[in-house]
Amino acid sequence: MSEGILYLVSIGPGDVDHMTPAARRALSDAEVVIGYRLYVGQVRDLLHPGQEVRAAAMGTERRRAEEAIHLAAAGRRVAVLSSGDVGIYAMAAPVFEALAARGWDGTRPEVVVYPGVSAVQAAAARVGAPLNHDFCTISLSDLLTPWEVIERRLHAAAWGDFVIALYNPRSRKRHWHLSRALEIIRQYRGEDTPVAFVRNVTRGDESVHLTTLAGADPTQADMFTLVLVGNRETFTLAGRMVTPRGYTLPAGLGMPPEESRTAEVGPVYPIALTRLQGARVVVVGGGPVAERKVRGLLDVGARVTVVSPDATPRLRAWAEAGRITWERRPYQDGDLAGARLAFAATNRREVNAQVARAAAALGILCNVADAREEGDFHVPAVYRKGSITLAVSTGGQSPTRARAVRDALARALKTITEDEV
Repeated sequence: MSEGILYLVSIGPGDVDHMTPAARRALSDAEVVIGYRLYVGQVRDLLHPGQEVRAAAMGTERRRAEEAIHLAAAGRRVAVLSSGDVGIYAMAAPVFEALAARGWDGTRPEVVVYPGVSAVQAAAARVGAPLNHDFCTISLSDLLTPWEVIERRLHAAAWGDFVIALYNPRSRKRHWHLSRALEIIRQYRGEDTPVAFVRNVTRGDESVHLTTLAGADPTQADMFTLVLVGNRETFTLAGRMVTPRGYTLPAGLGMPPEESRTAEVGPVYPIALTRLQGARVVVVGGGPVAERKVRGLLDVGARVTVVSPDATPRLRAWAEAGRITWERRPYQDGDLAGARLAFAATNRREVNAQVARAAAALGILCNVADAREEGDFHVPAVYRKGSITLAVSTGGQSPTRARAVRDALARALKTITEDEV
């Protein structure tokens, strides 16, 4: 009996021109071709008369995997098809899971995986260069993953400032999932964050719609759509979506609101605040910007109240541990009463402006994350080591650049200290 072989073949996102030559050769060599009927149809012109084709319905992944393994173990050359890349939300995992259940020894049958162009790569190419920095993919289908796990991953990815690619965003039965996902992401990103809806990429009826997080309409998506959400550095250029390779963009090119304002605020007078231990400070907002503010305030012993309908996992943990007070609701007039400092750090311009006006009326110093000209002070990037305090500020124009300079100086300071020892 001849030795069987199992080919796991990636056919690309749609147009077979995107299928790799190696995957084509494996497909041609196979005696039996197994796949979802739509995928079989995509490669029909590449098949030859001597091949046995077994097209199956959606939802039969496990059966297809078992069938392919059985045929390959019997000595046949079998190709299992998947669109995009076979290892991304596709057939590779069901096949290896079935092999594990059989106690596969790694040789019988032989298994060869042929990678391909995934939908996220093809969609990214269509809209420019949105994946040039760290990114992640999240499927919004809760058929195999509990929705609470998906929500936790959305919070983590948005908080971590990853470019996010959303697979399986919306179906007739799962019509609310994308709306909720965008709602979560909006807690961490500005409303002008670029968003792309790419449907049926590389196919005849392909469509691309570039918008913003504020303008994203979930009804434009279906199961054939991939949604790309930029990070804080992503910008648009001539109808394209671009994410720089690092956090070094000049101000004004797609930078987050807190770093792209160019309004004149006049010369600054640097000071260091004292006696903040035990002082009441109100931070309005629950995203990553607010979290950075709270972390610094906790370091100096301030008594912090966070006002926000939602909060990052770290802020939630601090609230549960009693380190901060979390008012889990929108900001309202009167929240700043008795505060020594206020921070307006939401992703809603009108709310931040409201906080700034209230602080001014009460004579409270206020930091405004997205409009430095409205606030009274900026928070520098701080490094503390013993009696040494190092603070770097760009006058509120580029906190990211200030942090980068602080980190470089801190490393140099650490090196000098070690040399002295």
